[in-house]
Amino acid sequence: MVLRVGVLGSGFAARELHLPVLSSLSGVEVSAIFGIPYEDALILARRFKIPKVTDDWRSVVHDSSIDVVLVATPTYTHRAIAEEAIKAGKHVMLEKPIALTVKDGEELVKAYEAGGVKLMVAHCLRFWPEYVRARELMMAGRVGEPRVARAYRLSSHPGRWFRFQELSGGVAVDMSIHDLDYLRWTLGEVKRVYAVGGTYSSDSATSIDHFMATLEFENGAVAYVEGSWAMPRNFPFTTYLEIAGTKGLLTVDNQSTSTIEAYIDNSYYRYGPIYRNAYYLEWVAFLDWLNKGVKPPIEPGDAVEALRLALAINKSITEGRVVNPGEVR
Repeated sequence: MVLRVGVLGSGFAARELHLPVLSSLSGVEVSAIFGIPYEDALILARRFKIPKVTDDWRSVVHDSSIDVVLVATPTYTHRAIAEEAIKAGKHVMLEKPIALTVKDGEELVKAYEAGGVKLMVAHCLRFWPEYVRARELMMAGRVGEPRVARAYRLSSHPGRWFRFQELSGGVAVDMSIHDLDYLRWTLGEVKRVYAVGGTYSSDSATSIDHFMATLEFENGAVAYVEGSWAMPRNFPFTTYLEIAGTKGLLTVDNQSTSTIEAYIDNSYYRYGPIYRNAYYLEWVAFLDWLNKGVKPPIEPGDAVEALRLALAINKSITEGRVVNPGEVR
């Protein structure tokens, strides 16, 4: 059986992350692509040999020959497009974040629960080999009881619609949501958030493009999370994770040749890069759900909770106070 996929979006996520994987998977055929401007979609159609090209996303969503839709369009379109795709009977792979607001995310989850199709939100750190391995080591008790975590994700500004808070949600919602989802998956629920930040990269932008946040978890652990779009253009995209417990410490550093380092019981361990594509693993997990009924390690509700944490950071910044994530609705 061949699954026919319609790709919605012709930007970075579709071009660099998803289409190279989809074109390599057996049993999958990319049948259509939507993009604006049309010329961008046409370039990708030629590159990946996609037969149908359109500037009307609804023509893809309502194409009866298509089984799966990838939604990799701007964040402010996610709910409307994904919800219509679900109601049209399509399985949906949705780029993060699930939506711009918790309410929209929750409504999308309701549509999924009523729709009889599959919805997976692409929170890729749940498939990123080094992050998964670090979590496995922590869950196995190698660092003892987790106490302190640090995560940061730093980049130059992507520009365009990301510059506007009402369209992108800022760096916490668009980019650091990866780390927030991972920390919640690994350490549990968050009970308090305090953050400072603002708009630093441009006088004409409105999005919060740099923040520093402290998260307090229900289990007593604390985490420091930093996200930035305010780095110089020539600054390398940088991610870092650190989890310290009662017996040791783990680090994951994308700027290091030894991707995972562990300091445990007065010993030092190094784990080299794990050469497996997280986006490939993400799609394999989704296809296993469709074909074999094996659920992936993320539920749509998890994506809503990650969004809630990102919006709690924004709320803390704008109101200058500690925020309980439950306040964000």
